[in-house]
Amino acid sequence: MRHVSFSRPHMLAAFTAAGLAVAACAGEEPQTEEAAGDREVALADGQQAVSLFGEPLFQQDDTTGAIADADAALAESPDDVERLIASGRVRRNFWHYRQAMELYSRAIDLAPSDWRPYRFRGHRYISVREFDAAIVDLERARELAPMNWDVAYHLGLAYFLAGRFGDAHAEYRRCLDLAEDPAARGASADGFRSCSENADDPESFVAMTEWAVRAAARADDDADVQRLLETVATGLDVSENVAYYHDLLYYKGEMTAEDLLDPGPDAPYRMETVGFGVANWMLAQGDTARARAILEGLVEDPWWPGFGRIAAEVELFRLTGGG
Repeated sequence: MRHVSFSRPHMLAAFTAAGLAVAACAGEEPQTEEAAGDREVALADGQQAVSLFGEPLFQQDDTTGAIADADAALAESPDDVERLIASGRVRRNFWHYRQAMELYSRAIDLAPSDWRPYRFRGHRYISVREFDAAIVDLERARELAPMNWDVAYHLGLAYFLAGRFGDAHAEYRRCLDLAEDPAARGASADGFRSCSENADDPESFVAMTEWAVRAAARADDDADVQRLLETVATGLDVSENVAYYHDLLYYKGEMTAEDLLDPGPDAPYRMETVGFGVANWMLAQGDTARARAILEGLVEDPWWPGFGRIAAEVELFRLTGGG
């Protein structure tokens, strides 16, 4: 059992002690923040975070040897930023987020002008429910790579989870509006997904647009909700982000909540993704009771790093008076 300290500086960072616990992973020293309201929280070995409702969230075992292989390569050149990032990235497959964040921090120390470790560490701060820290990293990544699709996507998500719906809407819109931008097109390269992919790749387009609609709806920008939905065509060739596409068709009135929430055993998506879209839309429409019923089911999803699961925790916590 390890002990870690944390502080609760403001609103969403202040959900609960559990929600902001800084997990200690094997081999790491406890992390300490000095601020008013600090308290010490014990976390079990292998525990990465705690849900906003106090559920301990654990890593998975790597039975493939992938982490060991990446670490062996890193040991040969411990100051190689590419190997640090690779060793961090492989850990995402097994939810070893705290260890990955330590590796990204080392990469930042070695290459402070490289946008990638800020983007990856920011994503992992989202995974462990530390949204304010995620915003700091992802805003820095945006400064370094303003045309990057993944930076915009995750920064918008961090804003959304922090309850900054207007900022989330603006960030998603910024990237969508770069779809045809010559500089954005020029930035596209292997390893760099540009915001221009919103024009060229339906998968990128539906993911970015769906979160933009979610944020716009919660920011009460009904006019832009309609403008965004007008850009979504029926019959798009989407296979990976079907959940986001079906949510968009639901918002357009071309699918029903029942279609999405009871898709049958062969559904091409996880319920936490499509379900949160439905619940969020209901919240925006003032149908709190139905939204809450959906959210209560989503927070039981064992896939705790999923964005829909995290967002469901946040919204249910707000509804139950926690934030």
